[in-house]
Amino acid sequence: MKRVKIAHFPGIALTIALISLLAYLLGWSSLLAVRTISITGTSEPALIQSSIDANAPKIFIGEPLARVDVQSLRRRILLNQWVSSAAIDRNWLHGELTVAVHERVPVASYQASDGTTHYFEASGLDFLSPIKYPAIPNISLNDPSTSAKERVARLLTTLHDKSSALLENAQSFTVTTAGNGAVTLGMKVEISPTRTVTIRWGDGIDIPLKIAIYQKLVTLKENAKARLFDLSDPLSPITK
Repeated sequence: MKRVKIAHFPGIALTIALISLLAYLLGWSSLLAVRTISITGTSEPALIQSSIDANAPKIFIGEPLARVDVQSLRRRILLNQWVSSAAIDRNWLHGELTVAVHERVPVASYQASDGTTHYFEASGLDFLSPIKYPAIPNISLNDPSTSAKERVARLLTTLHDKSSALLENAQSFTVTTAGNGAVTLGMKVEISPTRTVTIRWGDGIDIPLKIAIYQKLVTLKENAKARLFDLSDPLSPITK
C-alpha cells in the first residue's frame, strides 16, 4: 500500500485559507465597503445621484465595493439622454465609488412638435436635457431628421471658424426640406441697427466659399438696400 504524502497539505490549507479570507474581505467585510460616492464631470450631480439612488440593485453606504454592479449602474446613468458616457471606478484604499460623467455638447436647439425643447450634437444626434444652454442658437426645423441637423451643425461650425460676426449677429436660423428632398439652410442677420438681411445658404455645401461671396456682395454699393442674399448657387448668387 502506498503512503499518502502530506508534506504539501499545510501549504494547500494556507492557500485555501487566504483565498477564503480575501473572498470574505471583498464580499462581506466592512473594511472594503463603500464609504463615499464621488460624482465628477457634470453640472447636474443631483440628477446623477438620483440615477444612483434608483439603480437596481440599490447601492448603499457600507455595501462591500466588490458587490457594486458597476455595469448596471453605468447603464442606469446612461438613461439620461444628456450624458454621453459614464465611467465607474472603485477606490479600494479609500472606499470610494467614483462616477465620472461626460455631458453631451449641443450645437443648437429646436422646438419639437409636442412643444418640448430638443438639443442636438454636431453629429445630429438628438437629446433632451434639463440643462439650459443660453449660448446656442435655436433653429426652426421643418425637417427634424439627423441629416438635416448634421447640415445645421456643419454650418454653425463653419460660421464660428470663418465669420464669427455673422454668428454673433444672427437672429434666427431655418432649415426647410422641399418635397423633392432639397434642403435649404437660412438665417437672418442684423448687419446694422436698421437693417436685417436673410441669407440662404442652400444645402450646406461649400459654405466657406459662400461666406466669402456674401462678404463681398454685402459691401457693394448696388446691394446697399438688399434684404436677401441667396447663395444656393454660389456661382450665380441672387440679391434682392
